[in-house]
Amino acid sequence: MKFYKYIFLILNFISIINFTSCNERDKDMKTNKYIISKKTPIKSVPKTIISVSPAITSILFDLECGDKLIGRSDFCNYPPEVKNIKSIGGINNSNLEMIISMKPDIVITSSIFTKKMFETIETANIPIISFKETNTIDGMYDIIKVLGDILNKKDKANQIIRESKTKLQEIKTKREKIIKTKNNKKMPKVYYVIGYGQSGDFSAGKNTYIHQIITLAGGDNIAKNTVNWSFSTEELFSQQPDIIFVRKEDSSNFVNTYPYNKLNAVKNNKVYGIESELMDLQTPRSIQAIEFISEIISL
Repeated sequence: MKFYKYIFLILNFISIINFTSCNERDKDMKTNKYIISKKTPIKSVPKTIISVSPAITSILFDLECGDKLIGRSDFCNYPPEVKNIKSIGGINNSNLEMIISMKPDIVITSSIFTKKMFETIETANIPIISFKETNTIDGMYDIIKVLGDILNKKDKANQIIRESKTKLQEIKTKREKIIKTKNNKKMPKVYYVIGYGQSGDFSAGKNTYIHQIITLAGGDNIAKNTVNWSFSTEELFSQQPDIIFVRKEDSSNFVNTYPYNKLNAVKNNKVYGIESELMDLQTPRSIQAIEFISEIISL
């Protein structure tokens, strides 16, 4: 199982706390959706970008700005053409010397990018903006809006948001029509597997982006009350989800692993693999995850 994906999610959560301290700029991160360097303001539309966030990289391509990327993190793997862009290392351990030597017009990060790293980049007179991870689709729209403003892509940003909202409404309308036909308004119990096995069971609680994906798809997330992503095997069997979603790369192993192979959903062939990036990254591709889960729920 590619457990590093789970670690990435945990880092997302922890880093929001670690990035904050007591100075004025870090207070901005607590109350605002992003912080932007005040020492090195953006003076014109950036022509060269380094993205240190898989979600931001994906959104930049959605905004038709992929050609501006001159650097990306090891974790940025969508769309496929990012493999042709130079990697600057990890997310919270990026090669800062390389970033500075490439002299980008802007560096765009998530809050996993540490406070010290942020300051190192701005001290090198390179504009930098760091987005706080969001736990809502609306928060993802806000990120797109801000990037649209910075990159002079307002029309494209508005188009992406408008099309995403339209698609979400279509998904909801279709599901409600099916539910009405079946005369069954009960929300099926859904469980999303982030981690399992000897390392422990992990899923997404109510204050997460994944929880909203499940909810918007019409599911009842049985892990909604979990804390810090940790979920017990005992609780999983007690709740007995109707449907289980698991990352594609883990699905075959999950259904054949004890004790999970004893779950009712496994025995009833109600376990479905889903592309991890659709669930884990805060991008418009999340709508595909919502549609996929909604269609499964409506069967």
